[in-house]
Amino acid sequence: METGYAEKEIAIFNGLIELLRRGANPYQIKVQEIAEAAGIGKGTVYDYFASKEEVISKAILYQLNREIKAAFQRIAAKKTLREKFSVLLDVILECLGDNRSTVNLLLSGGGLHNFYTFLKEQQQELDMIKENVLQIITYLLEHGRAEKVICGRESYFYQLMALQGALAGFSHFAGQRELYPDVSVEEAKNVAYKLLLKALN
Repeated sequence: METGYAEKEIAIFNGLIELLRRGANPYQIKVQEIAEAAGIGKGTVYDYFASKEEVISKAILYQLNREIKAAFQRIAAKKTLREKFSVLLDVILECLGDNRSTVNLLLSGGGLHNFYTFLKEQQQELDMIKENVLQIITYLLEHGRAEKVICGRESYFYQLMALQGALAGFSHFAGQRELYPDVSVEEAKNVAYKLLLKALN
């Protein structure tokens, strides 16, 4: 059992994600294809899920949570705030630039509205994603204070917004690299870190 899902549910999720990574359109995929990729019968899929849309919505949230947890492990393996922050920026760059990332797999075929209702109903999974993201941000702030790289006396909310602002700025760069042909990834990462320190000190 992982994140509250049964073994077969996880097999279905993994099968679906693998199909998407092979280039299948999430909006045209059939339940039979999902079942075959998971190594189970089509009827078994309906034992756990009411529709294809529910399968895809839950699989996406499940995979997002896995990716966020994996990112946290990568960040925690580094020593300094600068190194940890750099890894987080790498993760953002990978997510926005990798067609295999969960976000891009979902957006690739258009028609996100087809899954909006189902995603909205998965409040527990959505809350878990928010919690995991907030955990990463809080961890970075706490580490920065312990390392005495962050010395400002601003409120926790201010520090939270400052860190999110630096991440948002880098995300803009990562998602629209063509607008900044003369800016290297390293320069953009250095600027984001500099903005973070200025805002927090």
